[in-house]
Amino acid sequence: MANLLKKAYDATWGKYVFAGMYDKFLAKVEGYGLSEKRAEMLKPAYGRTIELGTGTGLNLPHYPDTVDELILTEPYPHMVAKLEEKTRNDPRRIQLVVAGAEKLPYPDGYFDTVAAAMILCTVPDPQPALKEIQRVLKPGGQYLFLEHVRNPDPKVARKQDIIQKGWYWFGNECHCNRPTVQTLMSSELEIADLQETKMPGAWEFIEAMVIGRAVRPTTATTTPPLTVAAVNNGHTGHGEAGCDC
Repeated sequence: MANLLKKAYDATWGKYVFAGMYDKFLAKVEGYGLSEKRAEMLKPAYGRTIELGTGTGLNLPHYPDTVDELILTEPYPHMVAKLEEKTRNDPRRIQLVVAGAEKLPYPDGYFDTVAAAMILCTVPDPQPALKEIQRVLKPGGQYLFLEHVRNPDPKVARKQDIIQKGWYWFGNECHCNRPTVQTLMSSELEIADLQETKMPGAWEFIEAMVIGRAVRPTTATTTPPLTVAAVNNGHTGHGEAGCDC
């Protein structure tokens, strides 16, 4: 029954509304400053780079010239169709691959940079995706991310918990209330930079965002994982604990 509902969803809302209208849905926040935040996230990108969950390709204009090779992955067929349209006449060296973040068809240590915007909220489980990111990165390679996260205000976080079930279907399995910063810090990647910010012009329950850079360690380490306060040079009060439903 669940599979039938999913197929019906993908053939209707998923195709014509979520994928079909995705760029229009985000046009307001992109114009208010999300586009600039994408550019900020991708500024450190270099070398052989892979983007996970590329969607309709909203990050494409923001990759710097320091990227030698760009591989775009996307598992959702209706998004892939949109992405193919945007990359068809792109003069850069770009390869499009249909794959999910949890299982990438590349060997260990293959990439200098992994980039992703708003995917840890959508994958069924972020931890396998983060393990796969670490696997395909070279030692010392970097993971660049932009994510909307659980709001640090407990009152708003509670609203996220209430809204989540409806948002899950509206946003094609997006989890607006995930404690993504905690998930990142519990992974084996080392967070080198983390900026707490807001999605400009967004609804309150999805406005909390982080932009950051994590690195695959070059050697095994026993150093305890950094806290949000340490990463932000003393800034406290993130309040990321909470539901991951």
